[in-house]
Amino acid sequence: MVAPARRFASVEISLIRQIQALATPLTINLGLGEPNLEPDARLRALAAEAAAGGSWRYSPNAGLLALRRAISDLEAPQYDPAAEICVTAGTEEGLHAVFQAFVEEGDEVLVPDPGFLSYPVLTRIAGGTPVPYALDPEGWGIDFDSLEKGWTRRTKAVVVNSPSNPTGGVLDETSVRRVVAMAQERGALVISDEVYRDIHYEGAPPSFGGRGEGVIVAGGLSKSHAMTGLRLGWVLAPAELMSTIVKAHQYIATCASVFSQELALRIFADPEADRAWRESVRERFRIQRDTAVAVALQALGEGITPPAGAFYLFIPVPRCDTVELARSLALDAAVLTIPGTAFGRRGEGFLRVSFAAEPAAIQHGIERIGRHLGG
Repeated sequence: MVAPARRFASVEISLIRQIQALATPLTINLGLGEPNLEPDARLRALAAEAAAGGSWRYSPNAGLLALRRAISDLEAPQYDPAAEICVTAGTEEGLHAVFQAFVEEGDEVLVPDPGFLSYPVLTRIAGGTPVPYALDPEGWGIDFDSLEKGWTRRTKAVVVNSPSNPTGGVLDETSVRRVVAMAQERGALVISDEVYRDIHYEGAPPSFGGRGEGVIVAGGLSKSHAMTGLRLGWVLAPAELMSTIVKAHQYIATCASVFSQELALRIFADPEADRAWRESVRERFRIQRDTAVAVALQALGEGITPPAGAFYLFIPVPRCDTVELARSLALDAAVLTIPGTAFGRRGEGFLRVSFAAEPAAIQHGIERIGRHLGG
């Protein structure tokens, strides 16, 4: 038997996917990492128009220039659409291209713990070593003492994610500036995953975009527009960094789906309608968040921090093996949650509960968790 590449020796199918595989038609799914939204009539009409009238041929590697201009106009005016924006096959592919472009054997990458599971895996696939830094459970901001201790002469980049998956934490302006200053002083990159930036409850989170020559931002429409399956994201970076990112992106994906690009172009063409859509998405998630928090406080007790962004509760379940708890919840209580340890060592003792579900499902699911823990 041919041996697989050594770089995949420590890579497994994620715990998220392993737990999802336990779902049955009767399961209440609070493990989903995608919006419980469907495109409205306007978005479906735009999709039909994109399919009927758009190109079916390759776009430039970096994406349709008209779309890059629209992204610059509406999302990132400080970036040159011709040289500093690359449209990618989702935010995940964009991040993969970034890691492939800059991380190599011997490099270290600081990653949040708890944090999205792709960051350490992408680091290892690129040949680097992930070094976790802690988030403060009080609001889930960065523990800067931990970040400082993790920094070495081999640190190539620091990854940040605001709003955060899995915690829902949001970095404030002071933290954003501090991270950028630390990286600039040490000659390291900042890689900011901002795919949840549109889903917030206490004001728009500050972006890392345009903060310096070593800052790279990834974003997209997956979460804000329920386009997870259409794989439409982007990377923003200074031109001297972007040239290598586009090279990596070319050999990973050639270009993002041209249908998805054409659809995004049409979405951005009506800024007022798009703004109304995003506001409606935030309002829907606010209702679902408030339902989740209220039921969790009643069913699970104290210690539930209302998230400032994204659509997750990170619920403390001390003295539990969270992998076994998540499995038993799936098999015995018919409710899916994600064990906190899927997001790093410091996630042990927590469950990620998604409130990307209808309020009734949120209520019944969290009540099942409470009964299971109490039984």
